[in-house]
Amino acid sequence: MSPKPFSSEFFSALISSETSNRFSLSDYFENAYDRSYDFCESLPYLISSRDVSVTSPFSYEAAGLDAYCLLYTTKGAGTLYCDNTAQVNAAYDLTRGSLAFIDCHADHKLVCRHNIWEYTICFVSSPVTGYYHKKLQTLGGCIFKLGSNADLLSLWDKLLKTQIDDEAHGLMRSRILMDLYTQLYLARSMELSNSYHVPSYIVDMKKSFDTAYDEQYSLDELAQKYDVNKYRLCREFAQYYEDTPLQYLNNVRLEKAKELLLHSDEKVVTIGQMVGIENTNHFIRLFKEKNGVTPLAYRRETPIL
Repeated sequence: MSPKPFSSEFFSALISSETSNRFSLSDYFENAYDRSYDFCESLPYLISSRDVSVTSPFSYEAAGLDAYCLLYTTKGAGTLYCDNTAQVNAAYDLTRGSLAFIDCHADHKLVCRHNIWEYTICFVSSPVTGYYHKKLQTLGGCIFKLGSNADLLSLWDKLLKTQIDDEAHGLMRSRILMDLYTQLYLARSMELSNSYHVPSYIVDMKKSFDTAYDEQYSLDELAQKYDVNKYRLCREFAQYYEDTPLQYLNNVRLEKAKELLLHSDEKVVTIGQMVGIENTNHFIRLFKEKNGVTPLAYRRETPIL
């Protein structure tokens, strides 16, 4: 008896979806691989892969799918809703260069937040995949910015290089998946190791942004407080946290604003003030630039899983 097609398993796990006329979720499975090889019982294996280009509206929510998903964004942005390490539903921005490692057994939702979102999606499986996903979750989550990590980018390209569906190429893809998982683990471990060597003033500044984001800051005042040239201050902060201090602060504020929009009845103008952005128009502009929609639209359209 032949195994049930993975596309059927996917649609059985689908809770809701909204797609435009340009893309059908059935298109995910145009490049599905044979799952009957012996190695599929014990090694990670690629079930299907697809380059995707969607426009808003596009979303789907699923749970109970016996697979994991690797999603790499190449253009535009989307949002992933799923439980974080504390088992609390959270929203993760998927922007250009980000790789999301998603547990499809659990409830998760993908939403296109910009006019266009282009990404590559790979469905993968095996107990080994689950082991690595769990390990990475304990190290801080499964969203990665590949950036200029040549090893990870090379492995990702190799994984997608050939679509030949036979046992030899299937084993080759399994080997690449093992290497990819291991590199993700090593990269995350290195990030944590480096965090112990962050200059104390950088740590203190980040702590202030994380806990007192509603206060007002300026580069000149920060430079004076820590007795560090403001250009050096920006350069060193970005070295450890990828964004400049004020970019990081605004990202914290906007994440807190998203929580307040979903879990309070406060007006938009009040929420902006609560997170430290006094000018309402500026708050709305920053929020839309980051999330693709206005605060009111975000509150109206975002599900609370």
